[in-house]
Formats: sequence, structure tokens, C-alpha cells
Amino acid sequence: MNQTGFLPPERLAPDFDFRPAWRLDDEEIERDAVDFWTRTDILPPDVTAQERARELVAVAYKEGRTVGVLTAHVGRLAQVRARLAFVRGAVDPEYRRGHIGLVLYLYGRDLLERWSAEHPEERLAGVGAFVESKELSERARRGNGPTRLGLIGFMPDGRQIRVCWFRDFRLDLSA
Repeated sequence: MNQTGFLPPERLAPDFDFRPAWRLDDEEIERDAVDFWTRTDILPPDVTAQERARELVAVAYKEGRTVGVLTAHVGRLAQVRARLAFVRGAVDPEYRRGHIGLVLYLYGRDLLERWSAEHPEERLAGVGAFVESKELSERARRGNGPTRLGLIGFMPDGRQIRVCWFRDFRLDLSA
């Protein structure tokens, strides 16, 4: 168990390999992600796989094949007066009924939290998410669990806005 009382992500999915990608400019991982998005055809029409690859946080592999990606873009959320890494995850349809998306998120969240602690000048306060999927929205009614993603509000279209604060971050309430 880790300090949150949950098993570490690597123990939750021992048959999968997770690789960090946040701000590493790793051409191999980016190429793997582009191949994944091309194969699954899940990106919105106005986004190219090459653009999205620059936002990679982590990639999940099963037997050498890319089966999940986590990306993030950093932006300010006015409601909380903080810069957050807004995450998006995608999992190969063959693995969606498992918990690989959750494990990939946990792995990526921990990577982002460590990166934030190593780069305090970036003032990255935590992870933000807009819950898009109806299935995830229903699961999100159960509380935040291991994700630490607490509900802070709703978008005008009804999507949940969730935030996970990094443990060492302190808000500047004067901002």
C-alpha cells in the first residue's frame, strides 16, 4: 500500500507496462501514441494525433502494444484560481471493461504530482477533469476513491468538473 492506503498502480495491473511521457519529448512513445490514435480513430476531427502526442503524460502497454494513453494540457481554472493539468484518457476498446483507465490515471496523476514538486515555479496545483463519458459520470457518483478527484461543480452542458489537489501545493488565495 502507498501513503493513500491504496495499492500502487503497478500492482493493480501487473500484466501491463506503464511508461512516463510528461515533458520528456520521447519520440518512440509519441510514435506509439500516434499509432494508437490512428488505429482506434478516437480523436476529435479538429485534433491531430501529432498535436495530442505533445501532451502525453503516460502510456500503457500490453505485450508491447499500446493499449492506453493519458494526456494533459495545463490551464487555469478560474473557479479555483489555480493552474491544473487537465487530463484526458483513452483506452483500447478491447480493454475498456477492465480497470486499465483508472490505473493509467493513477500512474499519470502520481507522475504529474512528482513533476510539480520538482518544478514549483510552474505553480501546478493539481489535476482537473471534465467527466465526459456517461458511464464514468455514473461511477463518479460514488465519491472520489483512489482518484482523489473531488467534485467542484458542473459545466453548462452538465459535465462534472473534478479536481485532485497535489498534496504539497498551497493555493495563493490573493490571486
